[in-house]
Amino acid sequence: MKYFNKIVFCFGIVGMFLFSTSVNAQVLGGMRLKDTDDGPKGQFMIYGSFDYSKTNSPSGSSSSLGTSSNAGVPIGVGYFINNNDVIGVNYAFAKDAVNDRMVYKQNEAGVWYSPSLSLGKYFALIGQVDAHYVWGKKSSDVSASMQNFNGYRLRAYPLFAVFLGGGWALKFKFAELSMLQTKVKGEGWTRDYVAGISGSTFGGGISKNFNFKKRSDN
Repeated sequence: MKYFNKIVFCFGIVGMFLFSTSVNAQVLGGMRLKDTDDGPKGQFMIYGSFDYSKTNSPSGSSSSLGTSSNAGVPIGVGYFINNNDVIGVNYAFAKDAVNDRMVYKQNEAGVWYSPSLSLGKYFALIGQVDAHYVWGKKSSDVSASMQNFNGYRLRAYPLFAVFLGGGWALKFKFAELSMLQTKVKGEGWTRDYVAGISGSTFGGGISKNFNFKKRSDN
């Protein structure tokens, strides 16, 4: 019951977050497109990001590879159920190595929902909610072996979209509200909460819409 109450509380926070995003976008002149407007309804979208970094120093080297730090920006496929809302599945991963030895690897996959408000022809404010199952490996503090872990993540975040034409768009994440809980066998839960704006909550990616219905008509 304790964990159920935490999940309900987090989803309540997510609902408030999406409502706040909608209100703020409307203050900025945002609007929801009608189903009769020319828009992406019925189209599919592919989106994501990919990051790689490596640091060399006299004491050794470290590197990271993945969709973003701590798997913060997933890659995914979605479907526009109307001109404003997208549902889909996504996947994210992160891998850290020290002196070419892997010390951390995280995977997560799940479902997502994303409402949006148009800010004119070329911009939009988007909210996104992810619900993910998480699994991976991390180095042990007491031995050289890797420990398996699993858990879940609930996350909501805003995105600012810039439409480039031809179905392409750049998307920038600038804040986050999330709860990550993971567990190593034989140990208790490790909890990580994020709320607000910081360097770790920034991220970016690119998306492309595909209109298969139009292609078949041709």
